Amino acid sequence: MRKERFGISAPAVVAAALIYYLSATDKLLAVLLPVIFHELGHILALRLLGLRICRFQIELKGLCMEYRGCTGGLGHALAAAAGPALGLLYALAASLLAVRYNSGWLALTAGVSLLLSAFNLLPALPLDGGRILYHLSAALFGERAAARVTDIVSLAVGTALLVLGVYLMFRGFGLALELAAVWLLLSTGLRALPPHYHEIA
Repeated sequence: MRKERFGISAPAVVAAALIYYLSATDKLLAVLLPVIFHELGHILALRLLGLRICRFQIELKGLCMEYRGCTGGLGHALAAAAGPALGLLYALAASLLAVRYNSGWLALTAGVSLLLSAFNLLPALPLDGGRILYHLSAALFGERAAARVTDIVSLAVGTALLVLGVYLMFRGFGLALELAAVWLLLSTGLRALPPHYHEIA
């Protein structure tokens, strides 16, 4: 039976419904646009590298893309970096327009895109930064060493964020960073993936 080109997991459906229910439409759009530009960066990079995207799957850890084709570790790393890169460009453009037109909404979406891009560049799986670290390490030291290095760094980054999140929570800055750290620690667990399969958070 032929696999569908698009899928969404049940937990992701529940999370999306809760976000939609709890968020105002303008704020939801301010978050959705940076996410779209982020994923568009990945898609454009994959196409430029000559890789064919076979399937999209939305999960709690983000949008996963299955693609086929041949490219080296540098190509995989560039594909992972393209999402945050386009997100940073979107943040810059939105912030300049926010100043020009004195728009609070543009300032909000610029901030969301900046935070999304910066968070995704952290060297921890399943974030883009973790994938960049893995693929570059694999190209230099081999897949087994790359998996070990990336797992250790991912755990260290997640733990550091958790400690920082607890500290900020007690200082009155809320639970956001702590929750992000918990999600990151729970999501960390990727092992070396075959070259034809790549998940982009």
